[in-house]
Amino acid sequence: MKILFVIDSFFTGGAEFSTLEIVRFLKENGIQISVCKLKNKEPQYDASLFGLDSSDVFTLPSGGFWTKRKALQKSIQEFKPDIIHSVLFNSNLMVRSIRVFDKSFIHLESLVNHAYSSERLKDPRVKAYKLELHRWFNMITARFGTDHFHPNGASVMQHFQEKLHISSKKMTLVYRGRNSKNYEVAPTPRTDLGIENDKIVLINVGRQDFPKGHDLLVESVASLPNSIKEKIVVFIVGREGNATSSLQKLLTEKKLEKTILFLGHRTDVPALLKMANIFIFPSRFEGLPGALIEAEAASLPIICSHVSMMLEVVEPNKNALTFDLNKVQDLSKAIESLVEDKELRTTFSTKSRMIFEERFQIEAVHQMMLSLYQKLVNAKK
Repeated sequence: MKILFVIDSFFTGGAEFSTLEIVRFLKENGIQISVCKLKNKEPQYDASLFGLDSSDVFTLPSGGFWTKRKALQKSIQEFKPDIIHSVLFNSNLMVRSIRVFDKSFIHLESLVNHAYSSERLKDPRVKAYKLELHRWFNMITARFGTDHFHPNGASVMQHFQEKLHISSKKMTLVYRGRNSKNYEVAPTPRTDLGIENDKIVLINVGRQDFPKGHDLLVESVASLPNSIKEKIVVFIVGREGNATSSLQKLLTEKKLEKTILFLGHRTDVPALLKMANIFIFPSRFEGLPGALIEAEAASLPIICSHVSMMLEVVEPNKNALTFDLNKVQDLSKAIESLVEDKELRTTFSTKSRMIFEERFQIEAVHQMMLSLYQKLVNAKK
């Protein structure tokens, strides 16, 4: 079996990370793989850390859609894949445009987010009519250019059934997972980050974009009583994005520059998680949130938004406190509750690790993906 992966880039994100993990697994298990990037974009994951070498990965030449499509077509003809697994919209679209005319391979797409969530319309950069046009274009091209879909969560599966009218018969749900060994590490020394050992550390992992809800986090911390603010420090880990400048301005307005600190893109996330006391995740929408899975792998108590994709990962009041996106005061109360109650943090911590071990071990996830590939190839034969 030969599998060609096509992805927009190795830009640091959950979809990219999960793709590189499954590619590593397949290569280690003797599957012939090749990975195509549409472009390079920094910061990006180092493919060599996932067991890939220069012969496994290639990047399409610079240029427009048709230039890249022609180069990809040539690579397909040379590699002769049984399956092309595409990830993210631009890659999906390019492979669809080839699949319509070329029946030699099976086209599998990963569905990794709530692309048409109503929360997106709260982003001032998003226009409703453009999002609707995008949905129609996505729906039509998917119908003719995609053989099967892999949603990474049940809520993602339902979202695309409703928004793109994709039949459940063309979908196979496989959750994301993480390698437990990656989180059996020593914590980052607090002295390296310039904080006192008695501080209660809240940590968030996510790029600085509107969907991640960092503005909600800042507003909630600003409304905490001073007695709580004095006990905590909040770290936001992740690359800069479209919300960075507005977040920096908001921090200044709320006088929180010493309470909420941006660490930027980091390669030592597991060690940072092990150093923290609480994981906080106010995201407006996700796919299946890999950051929450990582927090559970690191045995962290969690505070997150009460939305469908989060509830697939956490269990409210067992390992997490949740809040309504429209009620920032509820987020403040959740922070105060966990900061003040060490026993509750301990209880949540134990439950988080239990949930991870029961549902999100990467070995089981990879076996399910391998079974899906084999099923698709056998069905074609």
